[in-house]
Amino acid sequence: MTKELAAEMAADCLASRVRRLERTVSRIYDGALRGTGITAPQLSLLTAVELAGPTTAAFVGKLLDLEKSTVSRNLARLAALGLIETGDDLRITSRGSATIRECHPLWRRAQQQLREALAPRELELLAALEPVHPRRSSHGKRRNVRE
Repeated sequence: MTKELAAEMAADCLASRVRRLERTVSRIYDGALRGTGITAPQLSLLTAVELAGPTTAAFVGKLLDLEKSTVSRNLARLAALGLIETGDDLRITSRGSATIRECHPLWRRAQQQLREALAPRELELLAALEPVHPRRSSHGKRRNVRE
């Protein structure tokens, strides 16, 4: 009986499939960024600060749906590398802007590599996920608007 339950869970578990996809994605993007000094999640955080800044850690965490500790740890790493300033607001530095420019062609190659690794049906499912866009609300605070 337990073997049948385990077999069903192994065959049908969506969480396991998503985690396997995440590991594949991480390998591709982190491999592409090797040598830049940052990881794919850190690049996502850096680009979020660029798009939303000046902003707060809380806003970036909400925007990217990240745990507070994950945001804090990665922002500290980006600040230590001189890519962001963490005063009253988070702001990207000129070095951070240069890093985005350096990473962009590497990111594009990773995008292409992942497109080639996934089946058309899988790409359609990913394309259906809405991107997040930081925008200002009417009272000057940044908020996440899905378009």
